[in-house]
Amino acid sequence: MNDQTLRIGVVGAYGRMGREVCKTVDAAPDMDLVMAIDKEGVGTRVRDFTSQHAPDIRIEDRLSEALDKIGEVDAVVDFTHPKVAAHHAVVALKHGVSPIVGTSGLTVSDLGGIRSLAEEKNVPAAYVPNFAIGAVLMMKFAMEAAKHMPECEIIEMHHEKKADAPSGTATRTAELIAGARLRRPDRGRTDMIRIEGVRGGSVGETPIHSVRLPGLLAHQMVIFGGQGEVLSIRHDSMDRSSFMNGVLVAIRGLKGKKGLIVGLENLLD
Repeated sequence: MNDQTLRIGVVGAYGRMGREVCKTVDAAPDMDLVMAIDKEGVGTRVRDFTSQHAPDIRIEDRLSEALDKIGEVDAVVDFTHPKVAAHHAVVALKHGVSPIVGTSGLTVSDLGGIRSLAEEKNVPAAYVPNFAIGAVLMMKFAMEAAKHMPECEIIEMHHEKKADAPSGTATRTAELIAGARLRRPDRGRTDMIRIEGVRGGSVGETPIHSVRLPGLLAHQMVIFGGQGEVLSIRHDSMDRSSFMNGVLVAIRGLKGKKGLIVGLENLLD
């Protein structure tokens, strides 16, 4: 990343999250929106859904060709689909551009490939399961609670069009909880499971239950149980604008970092 105005591209620019990112980058005084990529809406002028003052660029459908044509780009923010987000990150890194992946659902193998290439190219990259500042705080609070109350479960709730389950936020939360526990949880025993999967999946010995319904956006509750008490930590995103401050934090915070950064908490001051 250079020391001047940051030149930013958005992959998945025609989607609902992508449009919000385009608006946010366009409005940031220290950033220029220089590229918009999506397989949908190709040819659409970005200023049609941002502002009249936005740069006169149009949505293109091929990231590699766009990077070759545009030249210097500091970072690309990706909100697309788990099946293609890792590929976009690799393309960006091969061009010397930092990928900031907001698409959840990347596999361990995906992240390993991105990490290796980021180190090889000496270009920082970021994988951020949730850009909401409140969600990051929820995870931090859950880590602290897990030291004293290791028995917990996660309920995550998202809109019906979310591509992956469990969410990246829930998976990341469970991983952080597992790392923070001072003792293994006592899971007890359910003698009769009448419906397979009714107790949810499990990450790091924390059950996760995924809800997908219209009317929801992004919500998560971490429930801790102890002797005679229950502690619930909940975060709700009611609008996609809740993620935008975190997008700016990630773009600005990645400068000077090395390798792959996982989680917005590692980019906050």
